[in-house]
Amino acid sequence: MTLIIITGSIKQLENDARDYWTIEAMAKYGGSFVKALAEAARRADPQNLAKIKTAWPEYWAEYEKTGRELAANHDRGEK
Repeated sequence: MTLIIITGSIKQLENDARDYWTIEAMAKYGGSFVKALAEAARRADPQNLAKIKTAWPEYWAEYEKTGRELAANHDRGEK
């Protein structure tokens, strides 16, 4: 039997999920620069991810919307 312990608040878990789907949208639909940002975001620790989000807020906002759509499709079992 495996026990998984999740730490952090519900809000933090929601933020992490939103970041995950935003990064997925950037990787899937972005141009070469945005795809490179997505790869950097995937590798970033929380402090460096915050720097990426602060440095390019327009990209983050644009792909966050698409990320929400990807998450909703995933929840419905769509691809």
